[in-house]
This record gives sequence, structure tokens and C-alpha cells, in this order.
Amino acid sequence: MTEFVQDGLRPYLDWQFEYPPLAIVPIALGGAFGNDEVTYPIVFGLLMLVCLLALQRWVGGIPAHPPRAAAARWACVPAPLLLGAMIRTHYDLLPAAIVAGALLLFARGRTTWAFAALGVGTVVKLTPVMLVPIAVLWLIGRGERDRVAPGVAAFVVVVAAVCLPFWGDGFLEQFRFHLDRPVQIESTAATVLSILGDSYVTGTEATPDRFKSNGLAGGYADGVQGLFTAALGLTYLALLVLSARGGDVRRLTLLALATTVAFIALGKVLSPQYMVWLLPFAALAWAWGDRAIALLCAAAALVTQIEFPSRYFDVVEQQPFATALVGVRNGILLVLLAVTVATVAGSGRSRTPAAAPRSG
Repeated sequence: MTEFVQDGLRPYLDWQFEYPPLAIVPIALGGAFGNDEVTYPIVFGLLMLVCLLALQRWVGGIPAHPPRAAAARWACVPAPLLLGAMIRTHYDLLPAAIVAGALLLFARGRTTWAFAALGVGTVVKLTPVMLVPIAVLWLIGRGERDRVAPGVAAFVVVVAAVCLPFWGDGFLEQFRFHLDRPVQIESTAATVLSILGDSYVTGTEATPDRFKSNGLAGGYADGVQGLFTAALGLTYLALLVLSARGGDVRRLTLLALATTVAFIALGKVLSPQYMVWLLPFAALAWAWGDRAIALLCAAAALVTQIEFPSRYFDVVEQQPFATALVGVRNGILLVLLAVTVATVAGSGRSRTPAAAPRSG
């Protein structure tokens, strides 16, 4: 990818790119300062370190009480040990840091800027778009309807400003790419398919495809994928209903975590680097005393690191131990989802802004 950028070629228009437009920024920066196999990983790793430090600073600014703020910052320190290669070889720390920044802006009452930050996150990794309806209903539940329109407008302006220059069939292909790909081999749906049998592994020399990953197809794949898609939709609807109860910033953070975990655990793709997305939520959960949630996030990351990358090809070959290891991680994520949703459902309703003074 970096050579395409250096040659002046444009993503979507001149070459296929399956990520949102701003995803090219960290990839291109890594190539600009490290354009060979030795220096690129170092430069890219340093970029991700900057993102980690920003994330740490921003989550530390969210809790109102200084001891909790310090706890949130210190909770980020073990991240490199728990996440391993995932944290330095993929750009997912960037959207995770952006979401942390958006939560900080919500905590300080700067909701329009918070929605703008979610817009930036969306054109980096797409999934932050799921947090926009959550935040809208959360504001309405707090009795702050007047903040919704400016916030949504800011989100739309950011997304449109970044995406419109690339608009065309090539840009839309990124969405078709993800809609058409089979159940990814590390997903929870794939765990079910491994138990049921009759499915085959895609993305291999024997069964090549265009999706740059390994999946499961055939047998019960379509039916299982349909059930998981329905489960994800229903879970998201339930979270939207819970969002309308309003509450404080801790509650918004838990709603955002539940939404993120639902996408990870119930979606048809579960790449190892998705565990990085949990980092800001885990740090804040630890600081606010939701220790079970924080520990489940850490456990999911740790088990993922045991599997990836050293045992990934054992998963592709459907070796029992590696497949079971992925299944354990997916089970932890499902428990994390259930615990987080239960915590949100059990938290009180508040229509009075509990964070920061009102500002734009």
C-alpha cells in the first residue's frame, strides 16, 4: 500500500482499498519514514506508541475524581503486554484513541466536538459510527435534545468532507468487500461452525478468494451467519433502548463498550486486533470500579495473544487445541457482553447532566 501512495496513486480510484479513507494516513506515514522491511515496523510501532500515549492521557481526563483519573491512566500501562503484536503491527490504536477522545469531550460537555471526533473515527475504522445513535439517544435521555442536531451535523460534515472526494464505484467496493466475505475463521460464528462441521476453510491455496483472510463457507455457514447477524441487530436495538435512559458519562462509556463488544463477538469478522478497541473501556471500567468488566477485557486480549500470531495457522488447519483456544476467547467476549449489558441495565436513570459544564 505504501508504494501506491508514494507513487501518487489514489485509493479506491487507482487501487482497491478495503478500509475507510483516513486509514491510509498511518499506513502512509509509516512508509514515508520507513520504506523498507526493517525500518517500516519500527516507524509504524512508534506511531502506535504515540496513539497509546494519547489514549492514556485522554482516558485519564474522563473520571471526575483524581484517584480514578490516575487509576484509568495506570490501567493502560499493561496494554503492550496483554496485546502484544496486535498493538504495534495494526493501526487499531488510532481509532481506539479517537473514541477515547470523543468520550473525554462528552465528559466535558463539548458534545458537538465529540460527534466530530466520532466522525473522524468513522472514516478511520468505520465501527465508531455505531456509537453515534447511542450518543444521540443518551443525550435525549439526559434532557439535552438541543445538543443533538449540532452534534449530528458535525458528524455528517466530517464524514462527507473526507469521503466525497473519493466517491464512486471504487469507494463503494469497500462495503461490498465486507458484505460479501465469508464468516472469518476466528469469529464466534466460526466457532459454532467448527463444532457443527461440514464447512470448509477459504482463503487457502486449495480454495482461494479475494478477501485476504481465511473464512468458513459451506455446510451451515449461511444459516449460522444469519442467526448471528440477527443477534447482533437485536442486541444493538436493546442497547439503543437502554441509551434512551440517559445517565452519566460512565453509563455512556458502558453503552459504548457493549456496542463495541457486540460487534466484535456477534459480527462475522473477528480479527485479533479488534481487542485493541477494548483498551479505553477496560481502563475506565477499572477506574470506576467495574473490575469484572475490566478483567474480562484483559482476559480476552491475553487469550487472543496466546493464539495470535503463533497459532493462527493451526486455526486455519482446524487443529483442536487452537480452535478451542479461539472458542474460549469468544466465550469470554460473550460473557463480557452479558455482564456489560446487565451493568448498564441495572444502572440508574439520570436526566441531570452529571459531567462538565455545558459548552458547544
